Amino acid sequence: MENSLSGALSAEQLELLTKLTGSLSKEQQVWVSGYLAGLSERNGEQISQQVEIATTSAQSALTILYGSRTGNGERLAKKAKILAEAQGLNVVLKNMETYRTRDLQAEKNLLVIVSTHGEGVPPFSAQELHGFIFGKRAPKLEGVNFAVLALGDSSYFQFCKTGRDFDEQLEKLGAKRLVPVLTCDLDFEQPADEWIKSTLNSFGGELVNGSQGSTANQVTASNEINTETPKYSKKNPFKAPVYEKITLHGKPSERQTLHLELATEDQGLTYEPGDSAGVIPLNPPELINEVLKVTGLNGKDELEINGVKTTLYDCLRRNFELSKITTDVVSRYLVFAPNAKLQKLIDNPVKFKEYLYGRDIVDLFQDFPAKVTSAELSKLLRPIQPRSYSISSSPLACPGELHLTVSVVNYEQSGRAKRGACSSYLSEVAVENEHIPIFIESNPNFRLPKNEETPIVMIGAGTGIAPYRAFVQHRELSEKRGKSWLFFGNRNFETEFLYQAEWQNFLKSGALTKMNVAFSRDGSKKEYVQDRLIENSKELFRWLQEGAHFYICGDMNKMAGDVQKALVKIIEQEGDLNNESAQEYVTNMQKEKRLQLDVY
Repeated sequence: MENSLSGALSAEQLELLTKLTGSLSKEQQVWVSGYLAGLSERNGEQISQQVEIATTSAQSALTILYGSRTGNGERLAKKAKILAEAQGLNVVLKNMETYRTRDLQAEKNLLVIVSTHGEGVPPFSAQELHGFIFGKRAPKLEGVNFAVLALGDSSYFQFCKTGRDFDEQLEKLGAKRLVPVLTCDLDFEQPADEWIKSTLNSFGGELVNGSQGSTANQVTASNEINTETPKYSKKNPFKAPVYEKITLHGKPSERQTLHLELATEDQGLTYEPGDSAGVIPLNPPELINEVLKVTGLNGKDELEINGVKTTLYDCLRRNFELSKITTDVVSRYLVFAPNAKLQKLIDNPVKFKEYLYGRDIVDLFQDFPAKVTSAELSKLLRPIQPRSYSISSSPLACPGELHLTVSVVNYEQSGRAKRGACSSYLSEVAVENEHIPIFIESNPNFRLPKNEETPIVMIGAGTGIAPYRAFVQHRELSEKRGKSWLFFGNRNFETEFLYQAEWQNFLKSGALTKMNVAFSRDGSKKEYVQDRLIENSKELFRWLQEGAHFYICGDMNKMAGDVQKALVKIIEQEGDLNNESAQEYVTNMQKEKRLQLDVY
C-alpha cells in the first residue's frame, strides 16, 4: 500500500496520511473513504458553496433566499434579483442548499422563495434550513425584515406547507413580516410577479439604495442560474409530430405501457437526460358526456374563457380538470351548493382524503347533487394541468426526437370505468398527422455525473425505468464511460419487462455493466428492487465507496422510501456503522449530489 502511494504523494503527504488513517475509527475510515470519492468527482469544478460571498454591505443588503426542486423557485428568485437591482437595491442571491445556517442571524432583509414537494415535504435543498429554524439552535431574529413567497400544488392537503412553515417560524423567532405570505398554485407566474414587485417596494424603505454590492456578489449571483427563458412552455407548448407509438406490454398483461417517439426538429426544444416533458392533455369525450349528463347542461352553451368565445363542450375538452377533484374544487363547490354532509366530510381530514382518492367531478355531483349554470361550472373547475413524463431518450442518441414511456391508467370505482386524462389521450393519438403539445421541464437535480467515468447505480420500477434508458443511451456514446448498474422491477417477466431487448444489447455493448431485476407477481413470494439491492449489498457498497452516483425513480409514497431504507441498511451493514452514521452517510450523498431522486 505504501509503495503504491509513494509515487502519488510526497514524503510529507504520505506521513500525514499515515498518521491520519492510523488515528481513525472504523466508522471514520468509511466516512472519509466515501467523502474522498465524492470529492474527486467534483475536483476542478467551480462550486458556488466554496465561494465566500463578500459581506461588507450585509447590513443594508436584501438577501433573496430560495429553496427549489424543479427550478421554478430558482427562476423566480433570479427574476426578483433583476427587478430589485433595477430599483437600485443592493441584492445578494443565495441557495438554501449551500446557505450557512449561522448566517441567518446576520441577515437584515430576507425575501424567501420556497416550494413544497408533494404532501408538505420541503425540497431537499431547503431541508437543513427548515430543520434549523425549528430546532433548539435557532437564533432570535429581532431586527430582521422578511417576506415569504410559497410555491405548491393545491391538489395536496398540505398546500404550500413549507412556505407557510418559514413564514410562521421566522415571525416566532422575532423577525418582522413586511407583507403576508403568498401561496401560489401551479399557475403561479402572474400572482408571483405582481407580489414580487409590490414586496420589493415594501423592502425599498428598509434598504440603502444605490449600492450594488461587491463585484464578487454580482458574479456569483449572475453565474448561479441560467436566466434564459424557454421558447416553449405550459402556455406556449410545442406541437410535436408523432413518429411512432408502440405497446411495450405483452398481450396477456392486464395493463398497458406505451412507448411514444415524437419529433423535436425545432431548435427551441432542447433537453438533457433526466429532464421531463410536460404534456397538455385533452379530456376524453366519454367523461365530458358524463359531466353534461350529471349536471343537465348543454354542451353547446356559449362561454367566454380568457377573452375567447367557445362552447361548454370545448371548454370541458381543453380547459378544465375533470378526471380528479381537489380540496380547492370541493371548497368552491360548497359555496355554490351548501351541504351539511359534505361539510362534515371536509371537517374530517382523514375521511376527506380517502374520499378524494380516485374520484372525479362526476362523482362529486352524483354524491352531493347540485344545480349549476355553465358559467358557474367553469368557475368551479380547476384549469387543466400538464402531466409530466420522464424523457426516455438521449438527445445525442436520438437527435431531433423525444421519447416517452407512459403507463395507461384505467380503473373502476363505484361502478364507473375511469381513465387517466393524459395517458388515455396519448393512448388514442394516431401516428399519422397527429401532434402532441409538449414543453420541457428541466430537472437539474437528476443528472448524469459530469465526470463520465463515475460509476452510476440506477433503481426504477415500472415506468421509473424511463430516464435510465436516456442515461444509458447517452453513456453508450461516451469515450470514457464509467460502470453502470441497473435495478428494475415490475409485475411480470414475460409481459412487463420494459425494453428488455434494448437492455440485453446494452449489456453486450458494455454501455450497461450489470442489471438485476425483480418481478413481484411471478413467484409465490413478492420480491422488489430493494430485495435485489440487499442481495448485492457487498458489491453495491464497494461501488458507493468508489464514488458511484445512486439514482431512484418511481413512486414516492412506497418504492422510493423502501429503496432508501435498503440503502441505509446496506451502508450500516457493509460499512460496520450504527444507524445514525449510516443515515449521515446517505445525507452526505445527497448533499454531494451523489444520491438523486425523481419521484412522483
